[in-house]
Amino acid sequence: MIHRKVVICLFFGLLIGCAEVDNQPVTDVPQVTFDEQIIVMEKAYDVMKTLENREMTDLGEFVHPKKGLLFSPYGTVDKKRAQVFMPDQLKDLLSSKKQIEWGTEAGKGDPIRLEPEDYYKTYVYDVAFIETDFVTYNDYYKETNSIQNVTEAFPDSNYVEFFVPGSDEFEGMDWKSLKLVFTSYKGEPYLTGIVHDQWTP
Repeated sequence: MIHRKVVICLFFGLLIGCAEVDNQPVTDVPQVTFDEQIIVMEKAYDVMKTLENREMTDLGEFVHPKKGLLFSPYGTVDKKRAQVFMPDQLKDLLSSKKQIEWGTEAGKGDPIRLEPEDYYKTYVYDVAFIETDFVTYNDYYKETNSIQNVTEAFPDSNYVEFFVPGSDEFEGMDWKSLKLVFTSYKGEPYLTGIVHDQWTP
């Protein structure tokens, strides 16, 4: 687990670093205590480490025991079509060869039917999110033409976005982000959503 002092330094550093990105955070930040922010930020970095290492059993320990974990391929969360897994279902998820419908493909509307392994590589940890310097709390960097409805889809929750800017080669359009959503249960924040986002037509 990341030490508290390290997270505090990261948190302040990221707030200062926001000024270096062309697209500033664009949502209103709910009123939460600073201690709560630090705890959620710690959890977010710990979760991101499990995602980087594909430690699904460890990931399950962070997941809300009642609500489970929702996977959304895009920033517009469709709770009617998104997949939700309970903690004990994550252990063997990536070894499953069953094709699952995870939502609809942006711009086309075609169903996203993928084995969990392929979904993970495409819509969960598809870039090195753990290495980004651009991390926000209850906020996001990139204004898009899609509806950002994380706060509506996960009421009474907080989220941390890990944003990876796009390259000059593609004029920044190959940016990616991953929002980790946390909801309180018995006084502790638990992971309830992994919301991937990227440029959509």
